Amino acid sequence: MTRLLIPLTGHLARAVSWWPLGVAIPLAVLAQAPVLATEPSLRAVLTGLWLAAGVLGAGAGFALPDLMAATVVTPVPRWVRQWLRIGLVLAPAVLIWAVLHAVVRWAVAPEVTWPGGFMILQAAVCGLLPMAAAAIGARHRGTATGALLGPAAQGLVLVVTLFFAERSSPWSMPSADGWTTAHRVWPVALIVVVLSLLLANREAAGPHGA
Repeated sequence: MTRLLIPLTGHLARAVSWWPLGVAIPLAVLAQAPVLATEPSLRAVLTGLWLAAGVLGAGAGFALPDLMAATVVTPVPRWVRQWLRIGLVLAPAVLIWAVLHAVVRWAVAPEVTWPGGFMILQAAVCGLLPMAAAAIGARHRGTATGALLGPAAQGLVLVVTLFFAERSSPWSMPSADGWTTAHRVWPVALIVVVLSLLLANREAAGPHGA
């Protein structure tokens, strides 16, 4: 298995669709433009970083459909191939987001009390949610359209959560009183997203990954 992983990683690096992530990178940077050009509130700063995480995650999700699964036989299990795909695109996406986070944190709000852990938890959910949905789509449809489930699910969740009032909104910042019930949704959401990835990336039940 170890001898196969190195050439397989190189093969997957050439086979995955990089252009959606390439498009997502400048969009993630542009999401910070209003923040860097003005003196925004902490909420505006965090919104830009949430958007960046979501855009990068949606772009990375397009690497998950295995377009050659029906025609190419490999001794490497499907779950290994899928997690290699995730690693290939998630590593640069996380690096880019971390750089944006550091730049915005240093340049815009160095004196502001920064909700670091909570904010990173939110960004992780925003980024992994479209990837988990794309992995589910890729499991049942080994074409590029399977990954469209990622941004579709992401958009649906965003629209639904925007209807909640400030106190009950998961996007509100924790106060000195601690987390509300809405805030506790985030760790639960992260667990659900990771479990969804695990289930979606497991070994295929049939020849087409269904």
